[in-house]
Amino acid sequence: MVRSNDAWCPAWGWWVPLGVAMLAIMPVAAQPVQCHVAWAGAARSFVVAPSAPDDPVQPLLEGASIALEIVNRLPPAPGAGVTVRTLGRWQGQTYLLHEAHYLPGSPTVAPHGFTGLQVVREPTRGHALSYWCERTAAVSAAADPTAAAR
Repeated sequence: MVRSNDAWCPAWGWWVPLGVAMLAIMPVAAQPVQCHVAWAGAARSFVVAPSAPDDPVQPLLEGASIALEIVNRLPPAPGAGVTVRTLGRWQGQTYLLHEAHYLPGSPTVAPHGFTGLQVVREPTRGHALSYWCERTAAVSAAADPTAAAR
């Protein structure tokens, strides 16, 4: 049964409302993110552009004991959203210290962006890495030089 004020249609099920919801978050999800990282007494910022699922992941920051990977995947690919991995290194072996996944369009409700301030400690040497990431119009404009002309 189809009613004019109802989003449910037996032939389409919930696909129409789901598609509309995905279109609403696509512009947010396609934005680059800016991540602020503090490690070994230095603070750096990285702009991470959206990437395809088959793009290789390269560490943004590599040290003797820690490596940081940040991936910004586009929907509808599996793993869409922002994934942050902190890897430790000890005696030539790499191991996962911390992994966080943020869904596309995660709201920015904290002073430290959509991730909040995260601190990861490397257990064998006691080193600490802190990071936070944000989606902003300024990041999008910096990543897209044609945005200022619009």
